[in-house]
Amino acid sequence: MESNGYYMGQSFIVVRYGDNQEALFNPWCTSTTLIEWIRKKCDCADNDVIDLLDLDGQVKFLSAKEKEYACDVVDGRQTYILIRIEKQGENEPSKYISLLNNLDKLNPDLMVKLNDLSKPSKGRKDRRKNMKSNKGRDSPSKRPASSDRKNRTK
Repeated sequence: MESNGYYMGQSFIVVRYGDNQEALFNPWCTSTTLIEWIRKKCDCADNDVIDLLDLDGQVKFLSAKEKEYACDVVDGRQTYILIRIEKQGENEPSKYISLLNNLDKLNPDLMVKLNDLSKPSKGRKDRRKNMKSNKGRDSPSKRPASSDRKNRTK
């Protein structure tokens, strides 16, 4: 049986958490339902904001896509890391915490990517300001006006 180009049996995902534990989930449900099943199976607190991190370091933001089917957000037959998201403040980035213990030893590169998500990033305004301040520095000097060129040849 095939639906949306996927075989139903191939759509399960693996979620890693705790002390190198794994759980299998079927994403053929809403994102809200998947999050609630993950919360229950992986013993997460009711007030924890949880989500999934793929092995490339991309947060899936399932809670922001609560009405969408989870199978449209995650890829079947893939492994994800369970994470907790802590809101820090209005102007500060959220903190992303792995709920897979020892991620730093199991996959150091992924841990670096996860930590980088929690760092403040410079906004576009800062980048634009730097571009404007550097604008004239590396550009070649202005071409002489035609009247200047005439004066030089005389």
